[in-house]
Amino acid sequence: MDIIEQFLSQSRFEAPPGFRCGTVALIGRPNAGKSTLLNRIIGTKVAIVTPKPQTTRQRILGIHTDERQQIVFIDTPGIHKSSSRLNRNMVRTAHAAAAEADLIVVLQDASKPLDRGTEALIRQMAENYPDKPRIQVLNKVDKIDKALLLPRLQQTQQLDPAASAWIPLSAAKGTQVEQLLNELRRHLPESPPLYDPEWFTDQSQRQLAAEYLREQIFLAMQQEIPFQTAVEIERFEEQEAEEGLRPSLEIEAAILVGSERHKPILIGRGGEQLKQIGIRTRKALEQLFECHIHLKLWVKVVPGWYESEARLGELGLGGND
Repeated sequence: MDIIEQFLSQSRFEAPPGFRCGTVALIGRPNAGKSTLLNRIIGTKVAIVTPKPQTTRQRILGIHTDERQQIVFIDTPGIHKSSSRLNRNMVRTAHAAAAEADLIVVLQDASKPLDRGTEALIRQMAENYPDKPRIQVLNKVDKIDKALLLPRLQQTQQLDPAASAWIPLSAAKGTQVEQLLNELRRHLPESPPLYDPEWFTDQSQRQLAAEYLREQIFLAMQQEIPFQTAVEIERFEEQEAEEGLRPSLEIEAAILVGSERHKPILIGRGGEQLKQIGIRTRKALEQLFECHIHLKLWVKVVPGWYESEARLGELGLGGND
């Protein structure tokens, strides 16, 4: 039995000498690559990823455990100008994660010019948390002209000269991700693990199913429609498998839209759009859960759901103004 197996066989409250554990908030503007980085580190998809901004709506935990450490990553919504109650709650969730975490990782998309919003965010994290270790990550360096990387690093260092490190990496390619993990370890407190070492997220299967469905909606739809959709899992039931067969899950989900005019667009001609969303979601969930998925979808019009605190609370997206 090697050292990792020995560690995994221990109680969650026991750990080898020198074991470190702590929480890390992933903070950044929309599409900085926070969820891609989280999935790369965890080794499986715990956070959905689409090219559209504001894909992540709530805090998502990803738990990385090895023989030396447990790092509890908090993936957060992108910080942006907020208009609706939903958007304000999303931004508030991100700031709350930064306040409670042991360390802060601030991500920026280095493939795009450094904009005022990113500059303001870097300064804000430095000013609000001067005594908290901060690591500045320049993501998507695989898409940047190498001659521009050093000036970009220097710009970032000027914005937060007290940061613990400034690390260029590619979350998509995995380049220098190990360097980030090594840097994080230096700042983690010595502590037993917070979660069972075999856990990789605190999300339930029901939550994962809702997120995987929402990902397919975002990928399929254009313009404002994805941002006015939400998913409610109304039935989630495991069915016993017959001998020699895989178990199955019966899932029924309502897709909420904020306007009557969005319903036919989401359903598509002859129901084809909704059918394709269902097929892609079912395939993804079968791979994730390793069982047969029976998925039933329908569209429900709930005008202004994204402004209703009661409805947002039911969806796990609530907050206090």
